[in-house]
Amino acid sequence: MAEIALVRIDSRLIHGQVVTRWVKQTQANKIIIIDDALAQDEFMAQVYILAAPSNVSVEVYGVDEVAKNWDKNKDDKILFLFRGVNEAYNAWNAGFKYKNLQIGGIGSAPGRINVHKNITLNEEDVEKLKELEAEGVNVYLHILPDEKEIEFDHIVNKYF
Repeated sequence: MAEIALVRIDSRLIHGQVVTRWVKQTQANKIIIIDDALAQDEFMAQVYILAAPSNVSVEVYGVDEVAKNWDKNKDDKILFLFRGVNEAYNAWNAGFKYKNLQIGGIGSAPGRINVHKNITLNEEDVEKLKELEAEGVNVYLHILPDEKEIEFDHIVNKYF
C-alpha cells in the first residue's frame, strides 16, 4: 500500500518550495495533485508534471478520483497537494481519509484574512477546517520545513 508522506494545501501547487524543500524533507517519490479544474485541463496538468524533479512522478486527479486511486501505487511515498480548503474538504468527504493537513500557502482574495505570511483564510475555510478537526484531522500551518508549525486553533482564536 502507498504511504502518505504529506497532505498539503498550497494554492501554487508545484513550485520551488515544494520541489526543493518538501519533497526532500518527506522523501516523497510521487506528487498527486487533487484539483478538479486541473484534472480537466490536460495542457496545464502537463505544465505541473514537467515542473517536478525528474525523479518524482506526478499524477493529477479530480476530487472524486483520489479516494479510488491513491493507494494503487504500492511502494510510493506520496505528497498530496490541494489548491485550497474546498478541495481538501471535498476529498475527505469523498472518502480520502488523511490524518494530518498542512496549510502551506493560500493566496489573498476579497473576503480573506491574512493569518500568517502567505496564508489567508475566510469564514467558510475556517468552518470546513473545524469540521475536519472534529473528524480527527490534525490541521496546522507550516510554510517551510525549518519554520515552526502553527496550530490551526491558535489562528482561529486570534483571527476568527
